Amino acid sequence: MSSERRDRLRGLLTDQGDGLLVTSLADIRYLTGFSGSNAALFISSSGADGDIFCTDGRYVEQAAEQCPDLGVLVARACVSATSQQCVDQGAREVSVDRGVAFEAMESLSASGLSARVIESPVAILRARKDAAEIASLERANLITSYAVDALVREIAVGDTEVHLARRLEQLFGEMGAEDRAFPTIVATGANSAKPHHEPGATQIAVGDLLVIDSGARVAGYHADMTRTFVVGDPSSWQMDLHALVARAAASGRSAVRAGVSCAELDSSARDVIVDAGYGEYFGHGLGHGTGLEIHEAPMIGPRSEGRLTAETTITVEPGVYLPGRGGVRIEDSLLVTADGHRSLTTSPRDLRIVG
Repeated sequence: MSSERRDRLRGLLTDQGDGLLVTSLADIRYLTGFSGSNAALFISSSGADGDIFCTDGRYVEQAAEQCPDLGVLVARACVSATSQQCVDQGAREVSVDRGVAFEAMESLSASGLSARVIESPVAILRARKDAAEIASLERANLITSYAVDALVREIAVGDTEVHLARRLEQLFGEMGAEDRAFPTIVATGANSAKPHHEPGATQIAVGDLLVIDSGARVAGYHADMTRTFVVGDPSSWQMDLHALVARAAASGRSAVRAGVSCAELDSSARDVIVDAGYGEYFGHGLGHGTGLEIHEAPMIGPRSEGRLTAETTITVEPGVYLPGRGGVRIEDSLLVTADGHRSLTTSPRDLRIVG
């Protein structure tokens, strides 16, 4: 599978010099299967015999297990060593991702290589998921859904945000995940109006809105789901706010299909919130792609370019955040299909009472 991915990438390197230097660890994992923390990869335009994979001595055995079809160049300074190997193979001009680290550019220059900066073609390949990737994302999102639903049954008034966050991550592990996909967000009361709140010692109390944004990770693939709860009987403004965000989320999901523009998709949900007079309280994009990274192409916002393609996994996550009072976000991970979508997250979206 990895060699096929590298060959597909090679087919995108027409007129891109002697090959592509890859330094993103997520891209390297996609192209080789290697999951270590230090590596560089060169994909030769001329053929697989010119490919170079480099990691340091800590990972020699791991590399042999995870990418047995590649020889291993062993060096601590992977980019520098790979650059020199490229020169030794006769390379003169190497393409690099626009987001490549500055020190990588320095290594190329020091080796005498000319660098051509391009938009990474790996992102194009990674956006469209194959069957194995979809299966991992399905399992990660299913674990997330089940774990959140299990946590809900345990929540009690007086629990702290950080206790609930750590307990949820424990449930991920008990249900078979390898790790959390990102730092879990548990935000209660006024903290729920902070989209990226870090859970702390705040205790949940009757009358609070409670936002839980979390995801499990399976085989390197990241789930993402947000649900909003209320502690005790909800007030009218809480029910109204949740109902508004639920309408926006439903409108966004209904617009998901291959071919729709990312900006149009954002508008499908945002317009519901704007028309209700809360546009200024929805300050982030509608969603993003998920996969080997929690945020990857495509990005979905008011100024996003591009269109959705089938077999892409994205989030739809509108929210309204009222400073000092509380906020609501409803987020699902979806698989884009030719004529619509399939939700990978299964937890109920209604305003459930906890505590």
